Amino acid sequence: MKFDHVLVNVLILAGARSGKDPVAEYAGVAYKVLAKVGGERMIDRVLRAAEMAQTVNRRILCGPSLEIIKNDDSLHPLVESGQIDWAEPQAGPSGSVQAYLATHPQCLPLLVTTGDHALLTSEIVDYFVVEASKTGADVAIGLVSYPLLKRAYPVSKRTVLRFGKEELCGCNLFLFFSSDAVRLIQFWSRLEQDRKRPVRLIRHLGPWMVFRYLCGTLTLSECLAQVGLRFGLNIREVRLPFPQAAIDVDKPEDLNLVNEILSSDFNSRSSPPGQSTESVS
Repeated sequence: MKFDHVLVNVLILAGARSGKDPVAEYAGVAYKVLAKVGGERMIDRVLRAAEMAQTVNRRILCGPSLEIIKNDDSLHPLVESGQIDWAEPQAGPSGSVQAYLATHPQCLPLLVTTGDHALLTSEIVDYFVVEASKTGADVAIGLVSYPLLKRAYPVSKRTVLRFGKEELCGCNLFLFFSSDAVRLIQFWSRLEQDRKRPVRLIRHLGPWMVFRYLCGTLTLSECLAQVGLRFGLNIREVRLPFPQAAIDVDKPEDLNLVNEILSSDFNSRSSPPGQSTESVS
């Protein structure tokens, strides 16, 4: 398949959240994205996935700190040679995206993902970009069916968004096509502290939306339409057929799971059929 008609830049968020990071501490590294999975650092895997994707033009690494970059034998040559760009991380993911777009509006359309997206592949990137470009949206959001994830990786615990009979998981893939999308990013900054609490997220849309969400009558399309109406944007979702796209590394348990998935005998050692999996909500 050719992707000549679809080309984006990718911003990889690789800064550190405030406070101690449990994954960085567990792995004994300064930044979470420097932790290794399958014998390779997470950030290197994400950079390679973006490099191999046919839909990606420029790669922009937002974080780690410039001091870390200068002392890193792998990242420093990439930045110095111009193979990747480096942007200073801000306070929180939304702040980093907003600051970057404010100074680089020419980089639209901009794909945003994270440096802890350890199982990201070029195939996932290309699928998301191509499908998102078909929607005509200002902003596209990648999602994975939770039942699909559960069947593939029954021990994985993810935040689950329930819309009617659908159960969905985010996968840290966002594509901003329009400069107007900055309005949504400003809203996103107010949501970050509630990102793991679906009901609190919906609460920002008003009590009626919360009521419908709790009653199981609010659909995802209606939710995105409401957000879009609020900000004058066309926001669309893209369903990904890759269950691994929903797995990032927020906890040491996630790091262990990704290492298992990358091991050659994962399938033979995965949980027996019928084992229950708790969702985080």
